[in-house]
Amino acid sequence: MFRILFALLLPATVSLAQVPASPVALSPKSDTLSLRVVIPDRDTIRTSSPRHRIAASTSPSARAFVNNEEVKVYPSGAFVKLLNLVAGSNPVRFLVRSASGDSLLKDYVIVKPDPPTPLPHEPATIDHASIEPSQDLLLGTDDLLEVKFRGSPGYEAFFDISDVESGIPMRESKRKDGTGDGMYVGRYKIKETDDARDVQVRVRLKKSFWSSEKAFSKGRVSILPQELPRVVEVTGRKPFLNAGLGQDRLGGAKLGYLQSGVRLQVTGRVGRQYRVRLSDAMIGWLPDDFAQLLPLETPRPQSLAGSLSATGNKNEDIVTVSLSQRLPYLTDQLVNPAAITVDVFGATSNTNWITHHLSASGIKSVSWDQVAAEQYRLTIALNHRQHWGYDIGYDAGTNLRIKIRRPPKSANPDSLLAGLTICVDAGHGGDSFGAIGATSVLEKTVTLATAQHVESLLKAKGATVVMTRSSDTAVGMLDRTDVAVHSGARVLVSIHCNSIGDVSDPEVVKGVSTYYRHIGFQSLADIMYEKMLQLGLGQFGVIGSFNFALNAPTQLPNVLVETAFLSNPEDEMKLLNDGFRRQMAEKIVSGLEEFVSRYAEGNNRGGRAEH
Repeated sequence: MFRILFALLLPATVSLAQVPASPVALSPKSDTLSLRVVIPDRDTIRTSSPRHRIAASTSPSARAFVNNEEVKVYPSGAFVKLLNLVAGSNPVRFLVRSASGDSLLKDYVIVKPDPPTPLPHEPATIDHASIEPSQDLLLGTDDLLEVKFRGSPGYEAFFDISDVESGIPMRESKRKDGTGDGMYVGRYKIKETDDARDVQVRVRLKKSFWSSEKAFSKGRVSILPQELPRVVEVTGRKPFLNAGLGQDRLGGAKLGYLQSGVRLQVTGRVGRQYRVRLSDAMIGWLPDDFAQLLPLETPRPQSLAGSLSATGNKNEDIVTVSLSQRLPYLTDQLVNPAAITVDVFGATSNTNWITHHLSASGIKSVSWDQVAAEQYRLTIALNHRQHWGYDIGYDAGTNLRIKIRRPPKSANPDSLLAGLTICVDAGHGGDSFGAIGATSVLEKTVTLATAQHVESLLKAKGATVVMTRSSDTAVGMLDRTDVAVHSGARVLVSIHCNSIGDVSDPEVVKGVSTYYRHIGFQSLADIMYEKMLQLGLGQFGVIGSFNFALNAPTQLPNVLVETAFLSNPEDEMKLLNDGFRRQMAEKIVSGLEEFVSRYAEGNNRGGRAEH
């Protein structure tokens, strides 16, 4: 009979001491039997998903079993599996066995809660956690207050707004057989005469003429038609507007960034975000961290747009529009041919001339259009076919300026990157580990090692390299962005490793991908993707409109390279190999050279637009 050595049930979270900060190499592990579990990262976890992946590692020569089923052990020692879960407790036993018969095991439990059971008709019950609004609301005239809750089926339901209206009917949704399913919904349209401050909505199931089951919403409601719209002034560091209230791990989808001092018209609030009116047909959402409420009597932001001018210096072209207030703006990039649009909200044209100086050599034309009431649009057509970045903001006063970078000049035919400043970002660092492979290697370690190879190769080609981090330190995303934007860099490359979520198959999902947000920078992502595929990595795709902080700047072409999946054992083995990391760095540098070759000024393949 084989011998069993019981491994301690220690948390599987990896400490910094377990993984070297210097470049790591794939080398044969010791034959000493080992077992390290990465996922699950605790002895008991809970999930509502029907599946959950596991990831662990052992000695490369060992055999591994998960719940008595043998799984493949990769040359790195990694082994993974996707488990199907049932409601209740799902025991997970990891067992590894050496050729000599020694074994190690660890036991875990994944708990999948039972689905919520339908509430019985009797006794009448309201599920307090289901009541909406669950967030605080600020509402004005003609807004709809929607109230929902889950309760016992088959009752009349109502909701009440203290000081406003009582007995507002709610409807119960029906199953296919026509019976009620216990989900109640009601709506109330705010009237100009309504007034309520910080009240909870009360919901009711009517049990009889005399009695009801009652409960109150967690979210509090303020109905203030006489105080809306209200003006706020934008404050803070890198303020932005969201497109809606949706959230994921990258935050809400952003409409664009603003500048301190911009004034916006607030028409309501949900939770921590103000709803702002940009035009009759468009709203945005401003996190309240970036908003300072101004006095009620503050007039709504509006301005005439005056004359336009286009000038230039040796590095950039500058388009200026005169305004009397700092109004909100959104920008977009157009391609084929290259152009920049700027929508200024609250502005009405009084533009009677446009002055175009010869010094604005990178600009083909500047035009304006009143696309809607108080929505003024600038269109700046470029003389070059590739976007090289632009900065937009107000000067010390209220003039809006768009500073547009021209293509760099390729001065050294023997080294396309010579003289250029390139910003290289090694993802994560410090207490931000990033993804963790089955062998416990950390994303932050792989990205730094790869970025250092990129740095070395770029310097050998005569480029100036700016690193957002050069050691295992934590650097915030705003600080990384500042480094990229203010360093004089002409291109930004952010290097990461990918990973799946807990419900995908780690042996199936793999490959390289590149990411961009602005359409004018897609060409860089396309080139980088083509280069990385030459390494034999799987195709995960080129992803656009990506809401990643380092894809947000318009000031310079930028790309996020997700080199490969640490969650996939085959990809992980490649990322563990320092020779392969250097090959990835070579392809990234080759991609930069190709980008500059195609689009820098003075190259045969290109820069200037035909016209």
